[in-house]
Order: sequence, then structure tokens, then C-alpha cells
Amino acid sequence: MRQWWQDLLLGMIQGATEFLPVSSSGHLVLAQSLLPGFKQPGVLFDVLLHLATALAVVVYFYQDLIGLLKRRVVIGEAEARDGSGGLTRMNWRLVGMMILALIPTGIIGFLLKDFAQAQFQNPSGVGLFLILTGVILFSADLAARKKPAWIKAHDPNLWQSLGIGVAQGLAVFPGLSRSGATISTGIFCGARGDYSARFSFLLSVPAVLGAALVSLLDQREDLARLQGNDILGYLLGMAAAFIVGYISIRLMFAVVKKIKLSWFGGYCVAVGLATVIICNFTK
Repeated sequence: MRQWWQDLLLGMIQGATEFLPVSSSGHLVLAQSLLPGFKQPGVLFDVLLHLATALAVVVYFYQDLIGLLKRRVVIGEAEARDGSGGLTRMNWRLVGMMILALIPTGIIGFLLKDFAQAQFQNPSGVGLFLILTGVILFSADLAARKKPAWIKAHDPNLWQSLGIGVAQGLAVFPGLSRSGATISTGIFCGARGDYSARFSFLLSVPAVLGAALVSLLDQREDLARLQGNDILGYLLGMAAAFIVGYISIRLMFAVVKKIKLSWFGGYCVAVGLATVIICNFTK
């Protein structure tokens, strides 16, 4: 039987790992497999936790999102200032690149949805995807260090946006970090880490909300059958995910400005290897 502290713990794990390049979905799968008596209908709880961290993005980037609606957006200290000395500029191109990136994300996510959901019951597969995440992060860190003059902040162009969208679509697999894959792809394409992170987080809002809506429609019967205790536990987990997620966004920007993605790469490889070994050699 699920306990309230399990919902709280899982919410904290989701918030702490969603924006760090270590795969929140992978950590949720591993944590749930270790918690005694934890059960949920399908992946409903996971979806609700992702909604909570998506809300944290909305709150953290509310100025950027309002700027998108006003046709101007705050883009960060790395960008050129406009004539008034502010950090804003016309953003129609940015909106277009975000929409373009969402196209491959949606197509890939739809095609891989069933297979990806099956991996939520496969901790060993999560371990392999964590190792892959670690390799990606090490590679991005190496690219940034070997070619520092090549890494610069700029709006993504057509091909870069498509690449980031593909990376985000493939990250439906638990263990393959969405933020790690998209930020690393941005760095591979020549964007500075903090700008890649900003674009990645803004792009996550429609992507996560869209995926959550589809998942909730698929599980509407499970949602309707939730009991009072389940609802309270889910709300507790969502609150924890939102608060911890908001804090972790700040931490993520501190990390990518120093291009230290390899720190997280080592962590992902270590956890991935331990998971594969435990799942396959201790049965």
C-alpha cells in the first residue's frame, strides 16, 4: 500500500532531476521499483509530477513567456542589448524555431509512445539509457572545451531547431534525459550552454503539456477512479515537484554556464552501470 511519504519523496526526486541532465523519468522508475508496496495506475502519477515541474518552468520563465505573447522576449545576458539598454528583442524567429522543433518531437513521441511506456517497467533498460545519457553529456562537455571559440550564444537556425526537436522526441525513454539531450544537441550545434538551456526549458512547456494531455486522455478512467487518499498524496507529490523543480532550474543555469555537464555524465554512467548489474546479475 502506498504511503504519503512515498508520494512526497517521488515528487522531490522529480523536481530535483527534471531539469538536471540525469533523466527524471529514469529516476522515478528506479525509485518506484525500490519503494515497498508502491503502485499506480499506468504512469498516471509520473504524468502529474511532470505537469508540476512544467508549471515550475512557467513560473520561472513567466517574463519570457509573456514576452512571447507581446512579440518580445527577455533572452539573457549573453545576447546583444537593444537601443533602450534592455535585454529584449523581436522574437518571431524564436517562436518559429520553437514550433519547428516541436514537429519532430511530436512525430517521434507519437511513434514511440507505446514502446517508451513499456520501458517504465524495465529498470534494466533505464540503466542502459542512463549510460547513453552519460556518454552524450561527456561528448557535449568535450566539444565545448575543445572548441571554445566555436561555442557561442545565438538563435537556433532551422537545422539546429530540428536537431533539438529530434533529441527531445527521443527523450521519451526513461533514462534518456530530455534536458541533457536537448542542451547537448544545442552545444553540438554551436550554442552556448546557458542559451541552449533557456531554449530547451522554454521548448519543454508545450512539449510536456502536450504529452501530458495525451497521457491523461489515455488514462482518464484511472484518473476518475482515484480515491481521496490517492488525490491528497498526488497533490503532495506535485507540490514537492514544483518547489524542488523551481530550485533545480536555478542550479541548472549555474552548471551550464561553467560547462560542467561531465559531472552529471559521470553520475549517469555510474547509476546506469549499477542498475544494469543489479538487474541482471543479482537475480
